[in-house]
Amino acid sequence: MIYTDQHVHCQSSPDSRTPLREMAAAARDHGMSAVCFTDHIDMDFGDLGDLRWETRKDILRAAWADIRENPVEGITVRCGIELGEANHDPAAAKEAALEPGLDFVLGSLHNLRGRPDFYEYPYTSEEQCAQLNREYLAELLELTEFPYFDAMAHIGYTSRYMHRDGFAAEITAESCRDELAAVYEALIAQNRGIEINVSGLRTGHTSYPNASALALYHDLGGEIITLGSDAHAPEDASVGIREGAELLRTIGFRYYTVFEQRKPAFFPLA
Repeated sequence: MIYTDQHVHCQSSPDSRTPLREMAAAARDHGMSAVCFTDHIDMDFGDLGDLRWETRKDILRAAWADIRENPVEGITVRCGIELGEANHDPAAAKEAALEPGLDFVLGSLHNLRGRPDFYEYPYTSEEQCAQLNREYLAELLELTEFPYFDAMAHIGYTSRYMHRDGFAAEITAESCRDELAAVYEALIAQNRGIEINVSGLRTGHTSYPNASALALYHDLGGEIITLGSDAHAPEDASVGIREGAELLRTIGFRYYTVFEQRKPAFFPLA
């Protein structure tokens, strides 16, 4: 099987210190034939500072130009962005998403409007976590109204940090079926997809979405699904991609998706 990682960060994201070329080489060494760099553009301020397109575009454009002029041997490198909270400032987000030459735009949500990133959030109870999950899913549905991303990133991002802090609140087809189905049905109707983010598999937790939520997407007819490691360091580059592919096969998916020049191509999970 040909493996492609569609969600990787480098030092063009402020939460990574690794040069793009080093990350690409690490992904190659972990068995990838191609990798897409999806560095952060976010509409809200947080601990990482101002990540809006106007502030970050020169850094990203320089990195993209360098890798296009000086390819890394043995791996195809594509250029994209992880576009966070587009629903919080659609006009500014649209400018980033329509940047010429992008291969892929991931739409993500790291925080609720006016709240901290879920990474920073103070969790106090299972009840609070469940309420935050409901609010998160409501904003994901709102995010589907922004038409300029290709796939929705790490659905279930909240549970990454709730689990870290000792809470078991998960977004599953059993606990959140109606809310999840509304998000999936909107994306499917728009011929857009989701990713399986395998970062949690590296810590023994789960993928985002988890298996239950992925099965619901499959049952509703969802076919566009990308594989992403969400790696920020070389030791994590593309780790978990094989396990994510196997999980998709187990659920019943036959293909995974790779975007190039904003167009999907389908590769067999065999």
